[in-house]
Amino acid sequence: MTVHEFQSFVNASLSKNYEVNELRSIFKELVSVRLGWDSVDFILAKDTLIHEATRQQLINDVQRLEAGEPLQYILGKTVFCGLEITCTPSALIPRPETEELVGWILSNHGLDTLSVLDVGTGTGCIALALKNARPTWKVSALDCSEEALGLARVNAKNLGLNCYFFYYDLFDARGNAPLNSMCHIFVSNPPYIPVSEKSHMDSSVKDFEPEIALFVPDEDPLIFYRKILEEFRKYGNENGWLYMEIHENYAAELCGLLQYEGFTNIELRKDLQGKERMIRVQNVSLWSET
Repeated sequence: MTVHEFQSFVNASLSKNYEVNELRSIFKELVSVRLGWDSVDFILAKDTLIHEATRQQLINDVQRLEAGEPLQYILGKTVFCGLEITCTPSALIPRPETEELVGWILSNHGLDTLSVLDVGTGTGCIALALKNARPTWKVSALDCSEEALGLARVNAKNLGLNCYFFYYDLFDARGNAPLNSMCHIFVSNPPYIPVSEKSHMDSSVKDFEPEIALFVPDEDPLIFYRKILEEFRKYGNENGWLYMEIHENYAAELCGLLQYEGFTNIELRKDLQGKERMIRVQNVSLWSET
């Protein structure tokens, strides 16, 4: 099989699942990783014969894609804010919308030395992207999954970034996270998808990514936000900021909760698709201002 023939195989096998542009991207990603090609190779060497062992690997990759498995899990990595992040089913795959959240934080906070806590870190992508862009910041992160924390530590080691990762369960306060010091910035991309929406989701998400990082009870979709607000109220610096990714359908309800709890300087932000997907709030109580 030549590289050109493999492209035809990808198109024939996956055309029911992906658009033309997606197929082209998948083909290039698979060949780049498995053959070690760069952009010049794609122009000059499409008639290259693929060795048998690599051919079998690529066919297996395509079969896994046919079954709905995400490409990032198949290849074991993705790029987030310019960083190569190792991916496994232990944690959610980092997404472009979360890159926008990181960009919002960086646009509002400069080079001053700040203390940051990432709540529910998963792969560690948010914490690591912040540390990479702001080396003087002290960045800590927690998660209730030991598997996810192990993955985050692998990513930190691979990238040579000094972040601190701790086990902590928000709902029973178990763990070894150092929640006895104040932080200038809290950030979180918590679970926020009601269980009732699961049946409408793409199988590549609901069948392969960890449910614990995705879903919340239908009767209490803001459950994680309330717990995060409790911790932010206790351990966020006075005038500190909390940034969170949110479900677009619950933006108004979350704003109401923040106002009810006495927070101020609440700001919603839309993502590149025009959906209200991010929010920030400052740790300044309305009651303290009166």
